[in-house]
Amino acid sequence: MTKCLIFMVLTVIMIIAVPGAALAQWPDNADSNLVINDQSGAQAIPKVATTSDGGCFVSWYNNSSGNYDMYMQYLNADGVVQWERNGQLISDHPQATWLTDYSMTVDHEDHAIITFNDTRAGEDWDIYAYRISPLGDFAWGDDGLTLSANNGFEPYPQVTVTSSGNMVFAWQEENMIHIRKVNPAGEDMWDPATITLTSTHGLSIPRIVSAENDGVILQVLDAAGPNYWDPKHIYVHKFDSLGAALWGENGVAVSTAGGIGIQMFPNLADDGNGGSYSYWYDTRTMDHHVYVQHVTVSGEAEWTANGVQTCLAGGQLQMSPALARLGETGDVLVFYNFTNSSQSQVGLQGQRISSEGLRQWTDNGVELEPLANRSLWDIKAFTLDDGAVVTYFDTPVGDVTNSYVKAIRVDEDGNQVWDTSPAYMCSYLGGKVHLDAEINSHGQVIAAWEDKRIDSSADIYLQNINPDGSLGEYSTSIDELTVGLPGDFTLMNAYPNPFNASTTIGYNLGLAAKVTIEIYDLLGRRVATLIDESRPAGYHQVTWNAADMVSGVYFYKIKADDESRTEKLMLLK
Repeated sequence: MTKCLIFMVLTVIMIIAVPGAALAQWPDNADSNLVINDQSGAQAIPKVATTSDGGCFVSWYNNSSGNYDMYMQYLNADGVVQWERNGQLISDHPQATWLTDYSMTVDHEDHAIITFNDTRAGEDWDIYAYRISPLGDFAWGDDGLTLSANNGFEPYPQVTVTSSGNMVFAWQEENMIHIRKVNPAGEDMWDPATITLTSTHGLSIPRIVSAENDGVILQVLDAAGPNYWDPKHIYVHKFDSLGAALWGENGVAVSTAGGIGIQMFPNLADDGNGGSYSYWYDTRTMDHHVYVQHVTVSGEAEWTANGVQTCLAGGQLQMSPALARLGETGDVLVFYNFTNSSQSQVGLQGQRISSEGLRQWTDNGVELEPLANRSLWDIKAFTLDDGAVVTYFDTPVGDVTNSYVKAIRVDEDGNQVWDTSPAYMCSYLGGKVHLDAEINSHGQVIAAWEDKRIDSSADIYLQNINPDGSLGEYSTSIDELTVGLPGDFTLMNAYPNPFNASTTIGYNLGLAAKVTIEIYDLLGRRVATLIDESRPAGYHQVTWNAADMVSGVYFYKIKADDESRTEKLMLLK
């Protein structure tokens, strides 16, 4: 396979152009969008993973060779592609004629970690993983890591990056679940290397997130009987850094109410404090409803048994939830499509669940898109300040095949923030499937999808949307962020940055204010609080001593009364 070497400097605002690379950047018109691959043949199942500098990796399957090859592209913060025009080949190993989902994320060194299955070792799927740098280098070799090699059916591999920068993979083989941990060098960290979970009637649909102290939390579906129609129950397991089970052999029961069909995929998010949120929909009452459950750091399912129902409105059904944590409050925002009882009309709804498991936006939630004769699907949600951004496909009234890509930003009370809301990320009405999205360190949401506007077999398109609802370039410079702020609150650059061991953060207050300065890692975990008290008007500075922290990217968030700013730090040892 051919590798493309791209020279670029990541820690300064400079890009060295690559010969032949497209110089397009984020479009500011929702009718244009950015095409990533327009080769012949199907381009399928894109994934997005953002880097600490505001850039992103995009991956997809490319069928232009007749085989479903895995491709990837890297874009800088301006949306300019950094590799060859149609992306870099990651794997051209044989692939089945139908595809399953896969997973991609970014580690602490801004390398893409991608895991997928293929048939390179025979007709059955096996699981493989690659670690790709922003320069396009293959850190785990041309063929990646072989995570499994057997004769079993192995779909849906998942990956998470731990708090210490290691990677844990989870996947299903037939009726059991495997998890395996490696370090950035690709070396196994458990003995035996793979932990296998089994049950009497089978496990499926693994989901995995990071926990504290280099641990992970794994969610599985546990079948209650041998038939596909038998109930399936949701359990979560927690493993420490050495792979020891912390919540018992059977894990913690999230829901044993049943009603989870083969088309339903319960999901999982970490709570930032060593616990997790499970969110799903089921038909336990013969109707579709969305539920959420919180499991604490100690393994207690602390909310309503079998989950909190997000909406109690009569004559409505709810499905396909997405979840965003609401800062440090312990509350979560849940978004989902809702329908009338016959499912002939669809809309978008949201609900806030408090840290005590109580519905906050009335018992019926907040309507974001009204019921209409349309489809609304592939919902994604991302925390942004004291609220969230939601992205989704919307197939308008009178159409059954074509969709728009839309986004809505809501505040902590469920109010829509943007003057034009919903905002169009793609206003071209055409055939689209497989929407994926991620939020970057600038608060921009980047979405990717399959699009048939030119090629009926689909190309891959991207679009960003900024925190203010605009598309295209968005400045996050200190000067622009501080213009017109009450009290002339000015955040200075941390110095030195990058730094070794310690750095100093300066700020100026035009008026006395309550000031909080906190440090967060790439997973959004607060690792230090430097100040949390009132300060008089004038210039101030505080030093962060990070001698005990691991190298990598961090963020410092400074809040003065109601104004806040977040900037990046780079610790190099």
